[in-house]
Amino acid sequence: MSNVWLFKSGEKSDMHYTNTLTQSGFSPVNIPVLCFQFCNQGPLKTSLQNPQDYSGIIFTSQRAVEAVAEVYLNLAVRCHASWDEKKIFVVGEATGKAVQNLLKLTCIGQESGNAQQLIPIIIRETKAFDKPLLYPCGNLGKDELPRLLVNYDRDFKALTIYETSQHAQLKYTIQKLINAGQKPTYMVFFSPSGVNFALPILQSLNVDVTGIKIIAIGPTTNTALVQQNIPVSGVCPTPTPEGLIHILKSPL
Repeated sequence: MSNVWLFKSGEKSDMHYTNTLTQSGFSPVNIPVLCFQFCNQGPLKTSLQNPQDYSGIIFTSQRAVEAVAEVYLNLAVRCHASWDEKKIFVVGEATGKAVQNLLKLTCIGQESGNAQQLIPIIIRETKAFDKPLLYPCGNLGKDELPRLLVNYDRDFKALTIYETSQHAQLKYTIQKLINAGQKPTYMVFFSPSGVNFALPILQSLNVDVTGIKIIAIGPTTNTALVQQNIPVSGVCPTPTPEGLIHILKSPL
């Protein structure tokens, strides 16, 4: 049975990947890479209390949805009703499910896997020079989405609402696996920040990745690995467990 190390966030871990991989005959190991802290909840509350100032919201991560939910669920019912009439854009199925489950809002764009795929949907559903789209994001967010929005004359308000840092148990978890004699057949990276935090740890512990198949969950993560001179064996066609299984079962 092939060991698959999943370099994912460490809090409220999504077991869907673990369960799907196990059912498909793999042996997954979750390695916590990131931890998060919510911030700027005052400015976020002000924005959410004034839906009339925005044409909609863009969510590019589950974490952004969770940070918004902390404030949104305590707003007046009239605010909820107003946001329900706005366009809510998301990247990926997991983010879409978080919006539906936590915010009870209808969203658009679940089929997209990154900013480049979401932009055509935003352009189709909005008007140029309209009210800004609220864009709650993390401190390590890439500038690709804002750049694309500007190129297509879509106004936005970016607001950093969570901060990402290295998980305190990252090195301990990897060391424990090494001491137990475990070696992965695959390493799967889920974010550029996960790459940037995990690779120095692997190098400091003298983990030789030669012969290990490196998988990126999407193109931005692939870029981060390539920039670190890590050979990538495959990039998931979609940021889902099913997309990962497709890559793992493909000739690599």
